[in-house]
Amino acid sequence: MNSRRQLIWSLLSAGFLSACAVPSARLGDGLALATDTGGPDTFDLVARFSVQLLAAAGEEGGRQFSGRLEWQHGRAGDRLLFSDPLGQGVAELQRPQQGAVVLQLADGSRRESSDPDQLLAEVLGVALPLDELSAWVQARPGPGALVEPDAQGRPWRVRESGWLLTYHYGDGARLPSRLDASLDGVLKLRLSMESWESLP
Repeated sequence: MNSRRQLIWSLLSAGFLSACAVPSARLGDGLALATDTGGPDTFDLVARFSVQLLAAAGEEGGRQFSGRLEWQHGRAGDRLLFSDPLGQGVAELQRPQQGAVVLQLADGSRRESSDPDQLLAEVLGVALPLDELSAWVQARPGPGALVEPDAQGRPWRVRESGWLLTYHYGDGARLPSRLDASLDGVLKLRLSMESWESLP
């Protein structure tokens, strides 16, 4: 593991895989601390995604991966299917409520782990906080997040666990049509939602 990956993993592990306290600094006009701690709803999401790993100072270029995501987040657990931009399946991640997380790759190889974020890093090249992400895609910030609402009271700009989240909505929609998430100087993630469906 090179020093760049070690740095990213350290930031991800220490910064937002655990619950980070938000400083009690003065909040500007329109900012509020999130207090809704309700668990994420179940959903079936199809989205286009783009992950950009930024180059560190002194390094040339970065890395980018894009494709399509089909995500079922239900009471039994999570199933994430990743495809390349042409629609070819790349990997499937299954996380049951109990038991090992399983990553199945297109070449037939299979990995198991108790850490879904680590397996997700094998697909995207960088670890992402899956538990937080399942709430973030629904525009449901965690407790203590700094939230700036839009004119309709929906989360627009959110700072949580070291991330900056920016939401875009269709007219009158409750769920976002796009999520831009960034960890300053490390990575950028964009999810463009194609369809949403609530699961029982």
